[in-house]
Amino acid sequence: QSRGVPRVSPAQAARLRAWNGLDWALYAHLNRSFWRRAEAFGAARLRREVARLRQRRQDLARRCLRGGGPLPARAIADGRLRPFQPPGRAQILGYALRAGLAPADRELCARLATPELQYKDILDRRQFGGGNASG
Repeated sequence: QSRGVPRVSPAQAARLRAWNGLDWALYAHLNRSFWRRAEAFGAARLRREVARLRQRRQDLARRCLRGGGPLPARAIADGRLRPFQPPGRAQILGYALRAGLAPADRELCARLATPELQYKDILDRRQFGGGNASG
């Protein structure tokens, strides 16, 4: 064992490869498909679009987020924006909204900062109605 990570035997590795074969095939297909489309789109054009997207993200972070970036979950007072913390050492960061946002900005910013589990619950309510679909 190295730093708490168990070693995998050759037989276990073979079983894992077989188990994940479909995932790997799907990943490989989508990766090839992405790069074909990226080439057709044009490398220079893709770089410009990525730069625009990064700039837009920075602008929204400055406009919306307290501190302009991710924070530890314990620093996020609003439970609707606090990410789930799994047991163990991993710490999932989240986002807190700036104070004093106008209502329209607050709604937009909250949509962008909502963690995936809470966002899934919002989508469940929209799709299936009042209760949680899994409950």
